[in-house]
Amino acid sequence: MSKVAVITGVRRIGFYIAQYLLNSGYHLAVLYKSSAQRVEELKFYAESLGKELLPFEVDLTKPETYRGVPQKVFEHFGRIDALLNVASPFGRREFFEVREEDLRFYFSAIVESAFILSQKSAEFMLKNSTPVKGRIVNFGDWATAEGKPYKNFSPYLVAKGGLDTLTKVLAVELAPHILVNEIALGPVLPPMLENGEKTDHWEGYIREKTLLGRPVGLDDILSAVGFLLRAKSLTGEIITLDSGQRFVGVSKNY
Repeated sequence: MSKVAVITGVRRIGFYIAQYLLNSGYHLAVLYKSSAQRVEELKFYAESLGKELLPFEVDLTKPETYRGVPQKVFEHFGRIDALLNVASPFGRREFFEVREEDLRFYFSAIVESAFILSQKSAEFMLKNSTPVKGRIVNFGDWATAEGKPYKNFSPYLVAKGGLDTLTKVLAVELAPHILVNEIALGPVLPPMLENGEKTDHWEGYIREKTLLGRPVGLDDILSAVGFLLRAKSLTGEIITLDSGQRFVGVSKNY
């Protein structure tokens, strides 16, 4: 029987992770908000591999839109083996311009959604018969994982720091049958901010602010995902993939 993975966010990095999961033999449930075109591409791709993709349009800041998804996935496929919490808003906020609603927005989209989806998915993972019944992979940020936050993104980084803690809490709560780990990423693709703004100094930033002088490779991310979905004795771990950025730092103005 094919395994089943649930993934949030397929607009950017998540798209390649979703392809990897399909290539690895998983059926896929995708939670998305504004990437309908990407979902359609993935559906065709899944069909070409003889796999099935089940899409759910949700808003991760509104639990009522996604709370019931794991149950629907289980009813459709009969199992859940993996949950990958990839989706995340990313936006610049000057510290003294941060509003209470900004904090709530990032916390709900990043931490609350990962908690609820993990809780609901774990209920069905525990029905699996194997010793390792399920795996959860969260996607964090190198800056909070390494304790080196950068300026002007405080609501986002506070939430990512909460996700780091959630990873460890879930590892304890769900042991010994469900393994929970995190991949804390450095620069992979040029950032697309909430308002559609792109940074215009990406190549120079990568040269100056990573030890290796190059962005994190998608192949490395996929290899890490594959490892965490196969590992049987690793839980509560945060793997930092940042091209050595933690040794160099960030610019004061990202």
